[in-house]
Amino acid sequence: MLRCVNYICTDCGDNLAKWAGQCPSCKAWNTVKEFKSYGGKTKKNGASSASVGKNLALADTTLDPKKPLARLCTHIEELDRVLGGGFFPGSVILFGGSPGVGKSTLALQIFAAVANTIYFSGEESVQQVEHRLTRLTQRVNENSTTRPVEQGALPHAEKTVSKTTILGLKKENNNKIFSTHALEDIFTTSDTNKPDLIVVDSIQMVGTQHSSFGTLSHIRENAELIVKWSKQSGVTVLIIGHVTKQDEIAGPKVLEHMVDTVLRLEGEKNTDVRILRATKNRFGSTQEVGVFRMKSSGLVELKNPSEFFLAERPDNAYGSVVTVVREGNRNFLLEAQVLTVSTSFGQPRRTSHGIDLSKFHLLLAVISKFTPFSCAAFDAYASIVGGFRIKEPSIDLAVCAAILSSRLEKEIPADTIVLGEVGLSGEVRSVSDLESRLVQAQKLGFTRAIVPKIREKLSTHVTLKVQEVRTIGELLKVGFGGK
Repeated sequence: MLRCVNYICTDCGDNLAKWAGQCPSCKAWNTVKEFKSYGGKTKKNGASSASVGKNLALADTTLDPKKPLARLCTHIEELDRVLGGGFFPGSVILFGGSPGVGKSTLALQIFAAVANTIYFSGEESVQQVEHRLTRLTQRVNENSTTRPVEQGALPHAEKTVSKTTILGLKKENNNKIFSTHALEDIFTTSDTNKPDLIVVDSIQMVGTQHSSFGTLSHIRENAELIVKWSKQSGVTVLIIGHVTKQDEIAGPKVLEHMVDTVLRLEGEKNTDVRILRATKNRFGSTQEVGVFRMKSSGLVELKNPSEFFLAERPDNAYGSVVTVVREGNRNFLLEAQVLTVSTSFGQPRRTSHGIDLSKFHLLLAVISKFTPFSCAAFDAYASIVGGFRIKEPSIDLAVCAAILSSRLEKEIPADTIVLGEVGLSGEVRSVSDLESRLVQAQKLGFTRAIVPKIREKLSTHVTLKVQEVRTIGELLKVGFGGK
């Protein structure tokens, strides 16, 4: 075998001939790592022998547009929406998230929901996985059996297979659980059982025999082998991946390039709300999001998140404003809260949760400049209720209204929503999909909306009382009756 030493940037995946402190492609520092690979057989004189290619025949790829390729549905609506209708056959999905956010929990729920699925765990024994599965789902004990694996099927795995019947699944589904670290065992067992979907938990804890786990070369080699096997066999593969301290999926960046779909499960530690996003999706949109709640029975879908986020909102509270944000193709009604108090120090304190702190500083400066209410002598605290982190600019006007409400100690009526983007000159700019946001607010009983100047006439479906504002000064007059 011919040993090759390359250097790879863990951020952009670029290959370098030698080590460098800064990657020449993405300009990131201290991201170039050594990667060892092995070529083919060598000749006696030390030169590598190149294999002879074969002439590929054209395959019949004509598809009937009236009969789209059937996807593998999980019947978990929030997940299927993010995937674009379910798992695409023969695709490879990389599923990441912070420790404890619920990656393995959702993977087990997928395992329980999809027929003819095999779960390979490299981190837990079969008994440990079965214990979590029992906690997450109702298992029918009289139909559950455990039998030894056939000799030679999994030489390096535990000699046990869980043949369970989960409530809601048919008895003949016969989903199986194995514990192994060897990719050879995973491929051999899958070729024997011919599943529709396999779950690998995790890519950092499996590999070829005698490989060292967790290294860059190991993770990249695992991804190459899994992708090649999946495309040849047509089996869908869900891979769970760890994340780094920077909240990025561990391994070289090329790992995300090699797979078909990258899913991320996000959530704050102090809330039970979880957001599922697709940062890459070759077979669907990356604009969809799924919303879940973490409970003792697993992740539960939130089909109407707006009602959940507004359930405990107090009526006519100072510094509290409801707005409509758009995540993907869905509209959510959220509550923005701001508290301002006189500072006890020479420099006022600013804190924000759910919105960018620099954005909050900007909005406070706009309020101080274009209204009579200076914020220079006040501590200011902002929060988005529910654990959401909002990046889109449509929340700007609601935060400004919450700041003014706290300073004036005058509430905005509970049946009013506020949305719009605020510029540095104090102007209020329009937002995308305004009509669909208003319709969503109308469904939840809101009767008044303070919005930017409307470019196009709204349809008759919108029955709210719409009040337009062009500047922060007009917001002060319309929202609070100021001069």
